[in-house]
Amino acid sequence: MSTAVALVAVGGFLGGLGRWVLSRWPGGLAGTWTANVLACVVVGAVVAKHDAHALLWGTGFAGALSTWSTLARELGELMTKRHWRTMVMYAAATLSAGLTGVWLGSLV
Repeated sequence: MSTAVALVAVGGFLGGLGRWVLSRWPGGLAGTWTANVLACVVVGAVVAKHDAHALLWGTGFAGALSTWSTLARELGELMTKRHWRTMVMYAAATLSAGLTGVWLGSLV
């Protein structure tokens, strides 16, 4: 196994573990939001790096921590239940906090 694959695998394990913890506490929309924003901060911090840190923390950890498919499911459920205001606020909060997180991470 190459070093790159090992780094992504270790990062993926750590990110997956972090995602599991956040799905339990705080769980729900807050857990998904927290996971995605933290992943954005991490990606912002390593996006310009082309070394082992980018593979471990960007591709592996942030890739496994972020959960855009869960976000899509949660937004779909809010739409189905016609919770329009919550849906729009949640989508806007995720987008704005994610972009802010990437920016803040890039300052590191």
